[in-house]
This record gives sequence, C-alpha cells and structure tokens, in this order.
Amino acid sequence: MSEKLTRREFIKNSTAMAISASMFLHGCGEAGSLSINTNSNSNTNNNPSNSNNNINANKSLVYVMLAGGNDSFNMLVPTNTNSYNEYQSSRSNLAIAKNTLLPLNNFTDSNAKTFGLHPSMAKVQNLFNTKKLSFISNIAPLVKPTNKTSFNNNSVELPLGLMSHSDQIKHWQTSIANERTNIGVLGKFADKFQANKANNQISMNISLSGTNISQNGNSSKEYSVTKDGSIGLLVKESSSNPAITQLNNALLSSFNTVLNKSYSDSFEDTYMETTRYAQTHHEKFKAEVNKVNIAHTYVNYDNRSDIKFTSTDKSIPEQFKMIAKSIKAASDLNLPKQTFFIEYYGWDHHDELLNNHKRMLEVLSNALGDFQASLEELGVDDKTLTVVASDFARTLTSNGNGTDHGWGGNAIIMGKDIKGGEVFGEYPSLALDSSVDIGGGVIIPSLSTDEMFAELALWFGYEKNELDTILPNLKNFYSTASTDNPIGFLS
Repeated sequence: MSEKLTRREFIKNSTAMAISASMFLHGCGEAGSLSINTNSNSNTNNNPSNSNNNINANKSLVYVMLAGGNDSFNMLVPTNTNSYNEYQSSRSNLAIAKNTLLPLNNFTDSNAKTFGLHPSMAKVQNLFNTKKLSFISNIAPLVKPTNKTSFNNNSVELPLGLMSHSDQIKHWQTSIANERTNIGVLGKFADKFQANKANNQISMNISLSGTNISQNGNSSKEYSVTKDGSIGLLVKESSSNPAITQLNNALLSSFNTVLNKSYSDSFEDTYMETTRYAQTHHEKFKAEVNKVNIAHTYVNYDNRSDIKFTSTDKSIPEQFKMIAKSIKAASDLNLPKQTFFIEYYGWDHHDELLNNHKRMLEVLSNALGDFQASLEELGVDDKTLTVVASDFARTLTSNGNGTDHGWGGNAIIMGKDIKGGEVFGEYPSLALDSSVDIGGGVIIPSLSTDEMFAELALWFGYEKNELDTILPNLKNFYSTASTDNPIGFLS
C-alpha cells in the first residue's frame, strides 16, 4: 500500500469496489439483458380483437420446482380398497400405512378412486379440503401422446434424455421436450408482457434461486433476490451515532464515485453499467418490499429436535414470505404481472426415502399453508397462483431403501382462481405391469406439461391463438379452437 494512501481512503475505495463485485455476482441476473424489446407485435394489450379479460389484469405466478424427483405417488395416495391394495403391493416396504394417510374429503374421481395425503402434509390437506388447492395427476414432459405399445415399439417421439435429471428439469421449465433449449416458458411471458421494459425497471420475473431456465427469455432475464431481499450496498441508514452516520456517508460517497466514473475500457464500462442497474434496482425493491408487514407466523424449524432440518429446509419458509411481500409491493414496483421461481433441492431419494421424504414434505406443506395465509392477510390471494412440480416422479418399486428415476407424477396447483378440492387428469393404476407401467413402476404420463402451461398462460393473459407460439408441441395434445381449457383447473 502506498504511504500516501491513508487507511481511511483505502477502506473507502476497497469497500466500494468489493460491494460492486458482490452485486455483480449475486444481485443482477437480469442485467445480462440491457436492450429493450420494442416489437409492438409481441404485446397485444392494445389489440381490440383480444377477448381474454386477463390481459390487463394483475397476476402473480409462483413456480416451485422440487429438484431431484419427488416421489409423488407417496405424496398423493389412493385410499379406496382395490387401488390402495395395488399401491401397497407395488410399493412394498415404502408404502405408507393407510390409517396414517390424511383424507381428502368430498372428492372421488371418475374411476371411483378416493385419496389421502402423506401424513406430514396437514396444511396441504386443509388447503385441499377448503378448496384452495388441487392436484394435477400423472403429468410430465411429452412430445406426443404415448402409450405402452408405442413406447415399446419406438414408434413415438420421446422426450430427450428421458429420466435424466438435467434434461427433465429443463423440459419442465421450457415445455419443449424434443429440444434442449434455454428459453423458458416464464421467460416468454416476460418477453410479451414486459416487452418495452425500461432499463431502470425491475424484471417481472423474480427468482429466489438465482439464474434459471424457466425465467430466461429471448429478451428478458430474472431479477435475483434472496430470502432476505435484494442484494446491494447495505448500510445503517439512520443512526444516532455520529460515527456511524459519518461512515455511511463515506461509503455512499465513495461508492457513487466509482459508479459514476467514466471508463474507457469497454469491459469495465459494461461491468459498471451492470452494477449501476443492480444498485438502482436494489434500492427500489428494498424500499417497497420493506414497507410490507406480515402478521402471520411462518413455521420455524430452528428449535426442532425430533428431526434434523437442513439449511435449505429452513430457508424455504423465508423465501415464500419474501415472495408474499413482493406480490403486495407489485403496484409500487410498477409490476402488474410477476412470476416467481423457487428451486427446492434434495428430492433425489435413492435411499432413506421414508425419513427424508417425510421431512421435506412437511416443509413444503407448511410453506404452502403459511404462504396462502399471508396472501389472504395481504389481500393479494385473488391475483396469485402457485404451481409445484418436479423433474419426474420415481419408480413404484423399491431399490431396498429408496426409489429410482421415473416419469409421470403428480403436481400441485394452488390459488383462489382454481377449482379447488379436485384431482385433475387421470390418476393411474399403481399396479406393476399395468398398461401405463413401462418397467419397475415407471408410469407413462397422461398429461403433458404443455397442457398445464397453456392453461396458466390463459390465466396470465394470453389469447388462445397465441398458445402454439410459446408451446410448439401443444397442438399434439390440445386444439386452441376448443372452447374448453386444456386441463380444466381454472374456475
């Protein structure tokens, strides 16, 4: 260090530069897209021929990805005698005892099946029974409708990398199972509904899990926050201590000097431009979200001694709470439409399935219940839908202490605008060697992700005649000329 550089100057300059680097790495995923899409044809808000009343409505879509492969046939279990007996036989040592399953009331499907939930999902049971939550059964990425004969004969195009984590979790985010693309469905939503985003406006796609494919569009990126909020320069903004006030002023002054300086090197200039955007967005996001208070108490796992909860488990409630605050602050953030993304890791239960699954389903169930309660408290439950999915379900057969990779499984849909208290789609036979079992209890899906995303897109504000553009394989499963919705979960 030069003797002419005082200790105070060194602290000021190095701190500001360190904060700049920190924000670049953690706080500004969206800053990779600095150009503005000015193609007015991609935004149909002013088209008088549009008939979807949701086009200009405020909407918030929350997408929760259970990364690793949720064993969802142990999450949603048939309870009528014949179906449960098939389940118990196939699942052997992994079957959940029937008398411990939480009953789902007032619903019987078209095949006379009744259902219960994993015993750790009491809050989801309450949401279902009060018609705020439903399930979408036997859904997964598909290219074309597939049955056991066409699968065995190789006469139908199958998803690339079937039963591969990296491919299937990507297909769940892009809904183009015959391509390996990095353009996600929610990214396309932002391309349309935030086509003319100003550079100083926060992206409508907000991620609690950093960079992700789902929210990556052709001209849009996610805005990354954490369970504690946005990332930026953090100081004690008000203090009765003059020394703290002086330090704050010194930090801010030094930081602004770095930000506002002109740089001749193109890389340095781009880097600092990115950092300026990150700090501007951080200040706006923090100011508006911090105004929101939630009285509802989320479950806290720090004092639990009966089960060892991981740091990931413990962060999930706080991530949902941050989303609730962000939805409430949407109008102040000038974000009439928003999407949110959470990736909850750790569902690849090749062993210790029963204990690990019990713990994680409890965390998920509590988080969904607390999240819905806080949305109602804040008065924004009428503009929010939550979807919970996973890369795939798992084999019905046990590998001894766990399960292996599967295909079709059960997803969750929650919100005021859905038909609650139902199981949509056709819950499959869980008997081994059935007409939908391609070996070891790997179930062929009867619904495609295209159908689910198409219905979500309609709720979000798309016209039916636009659906084939964002979901190129949808035509294999659903005609946009139909007067019915693809699955029918919207009320």
